Amino acid sequence: MSCGLGAVILIFLILKHGNSISPDQQKLIEQDIQNIEKSIEQISMDINKKNSIIQDLESKIIAKETSIEEARNTLAIETNARDLIANENRNIQERSNAIEISTPDLINQSGDGERQYLTGLKIEGKRIVYLLDTSASMLDESIQKIFRLSLMPNDAKQSSKKWMRAKRILTWLTARLPSNSKFTIMTFNENVKSHSLSAWVDGNNGPSISKTLNSAMEEIPANGTNLEKALLAIKSMTPSPDAVYIITDGLPTMGEPVKRSTVSLQERNCLKDTGRITPACRHILFQKAKNSYFAGRIINTSTILLPLEGDQHAAADYWNLALQTGGTTISPSRNWP
Repeated sequence: MSCGLGAVILIFLILKHGNSISPDQQKLIEQDIQNIEKSIEQISMDINKKNSIIQDLESKIIAKETSIEEARNTLAIETNARDLIANENRNIQERSNAIEISTPDLINQSGDGERQYLTGLKIEGKRIVYLLDTSASMLDESIQKIFRLSLMPNDAKQSSKKWMRAKRILTWLTARLPSNSKFTIMTFNENVKSHSLSAWVDGNNGPSISKTLNSAMEEIPANGTNLEKALLAIKSMTPSPDAVYIITDGLPTMGEPVKRSTVSLQERNCLKDTGRITPACRHILFQKAKNSYFAGRIINTSTILLPLEGDQHAAADYWNLALQTGGTTISPSRNWP
């Protein structure tokens, strides 16, 4: 641009002061000036376009950097939550070992137990709900093995290691039911079932406790996991419980239907039946279930979380549920109980 402007000025001086320029030369010079002016204009337009492109790229870079920073913050939060759970579990396990040495084993299927600790989980309350996950994932930790077991006869499902462990945990909890409390056992997958016919069972009524427990033991894991439906069933109980103990292995894969206008597009997509659900959608469905559960009175809620591959949000989400309700979340060692 500077060179072009200098050329224009030079030609202008020649035209202004020279007396030897012929008309034809003058026309040529004027054409050159016009061409130079057009070139300058074109160059200016090109520069403006490139400046606009540079600004767009800078905006995209800033947006990417912001997204990366948010992802780093989310990862840091989840890592801290995982570390907190791991440290807490180690401390709880140490305390539990000390307690187990000094206290007798009170487990029996009649429910004749006293207040005890399950690796730091205190069994107490006037009205207690034991909520057992009976979805297909309770058959095994591996997705491939879950699929294979789901195609096998019911005897094979009943004897799977993970499901047997879940039933032992339920038996352990029931045996340590406070004698002055009432309780019920509910199981859930895509539906919810009460094993005391929606009635409260006295904690000192051995036959009724055994009947309720044995009914739950007959369940066979199958189908998806609708935690929201189970929690809403608990909230509808009269009188309402003051303590809930969940035995599960991860976040839900299903949720209750809602009006289209009341949820986001992301939530609507997660509620669709489109096959294998993503970890992000499981997290969204858990938050939806928790929001419904928190409507009204908050119930002390604790979780015994069994392992399941590919569900990385489960530990942090159930840990937050426990913190918000005054309960506890534990992931017991593989050899317990």
